[in-house]
Amino acid sequence: MSDEINVRVVRRKSEKNLYLRYIDPVDGRRREKNSGTTSEKAAQRAAGEWQAELRAGRGVKITAKWSVFTEAYESAVGPSLRDRTLSSIATAFNAAEKHMQPDTLARITPQWVTRFQQRVLDSGCAASTVESYCRHLRAALNWAREQGWITTVPKFPKLKQARSAKLMKGRPITGEEFDRMLIAVDEEIPIGENWKPERVSKANARRDSIKFLINGLWLSGLRLGEALSLTWDQWADGIRVDLSGKYAKLLIAAEDEKGGKDRVYPMTPDFAEFLQAVSEESRQGFVFRPILSRGECRRVDTVSKAICAVGERAGIKVDENSGDVVYASAHDLRRAFGARWSRKVNSMVLKELMRHASVTTTEKYYVGIQSDETSALLAGLMANKPAEGERKPNTARKGE
Repeated sequence: MSDEINVRVVRRKSEKNLYLRYIDPVDGRRREKNSGTTSEKAAQRAAGEWQAELRAGRGVKITAKWSVFTEAYESAVGPSLRDRTLSSIATAFNAAEKHMQPDTLARITPQWVTRFQQRVLDSGCAASTVESYCRHLRAALNWAREQGWITTVPKFPKLKQARSAKLMKGRPITGEEFDRMLIAVDEEIPIGENWKPERVSKANARRDSIKFLINGLWLSGLRLGEALSLTWDQWADGIRVDLSGKYAKLLIAAEDEKGGKDRVYPMTPDFAEFLQAVSEESRQGFVFRPILSRGECRRVDTVSKAICAVGERAGIKVDENSGDVVYASAHDLRRAFGARWSRKVNSMVLKELMRHASVTTTEKYYVGIQSDETSALLAGLMANKPAEGERKPNTARKGE
């Protein structure tokens, strides 16, 4: 961007000296200064020197308006990013505007970054949320530096989280709690004694659709958005079920996968059996079709609220936030899936089942975090007889 700066010599009316002028490539405004000379040759030399300084990032800096910068960045990177990523970038920009009200890029200094982080934390956001905002802001500023809008990018200090900070916002629910959620669906969608058969049939269809989804989330470990996009159609968009081979698989296109790549994932045997139980004639369109009060719904936020209502009806507390109880959600069913399979497979296999981009994420959340279950497992191993060839403890007294 800075290489677009061209300084020229101009003569202003009623001014003795010549002036140096250029158009700011960022905001389109005219910038100028007095050359300090009446000589055309000397002014041209001064223009060349000033132009070189500007193009090198010295002298009078290009000052980009915040609004111009954010709009230009989103337009530049938008075609190559997914909608979800663009939404996250917009959220980070909105947070900066809400807490800091920046007018130009020149405002963003190391001190600005520190104040921004603290203000977002003080507003009640989690440290992970602040880190996410900072990642997007840093990427945008790196782009601005490449374009010549700024010369340096301030450092973004890494937030230190308390040693007692929980990794999960919720927790894996137990098998007994899962059963209670299924029972709570009937309580959440009651059927009156004097209802007409048609109305009873619709209520039962709603119950069945929600139970089918909850069962699917429990068995698959899918995120709610992934589950709602799961389809039987091999040529459709979204995540596809493939039951054609010896082993069932999930086919996920890049635009529907969190890691942004086309992938094929294994499917656990119990989830495969769950899907294979669906009749052949019903294997069309979306796999999960939750029916809410206004009919079939595919909005993630709306369906999420419906499942949270079931978790609350079942009385399953998974967390507490500032004194407010948090009840079981769709993501807690995914957490339960990860916790169950972490006891059966190694980290690399669990990574594939959870569809994590890095095994570090898998190990951070699911491996070795449930000490009670680990203790019970170890106790069970100690109770077993030693394997053949294993040295047995000598319990006999000397002389016996």
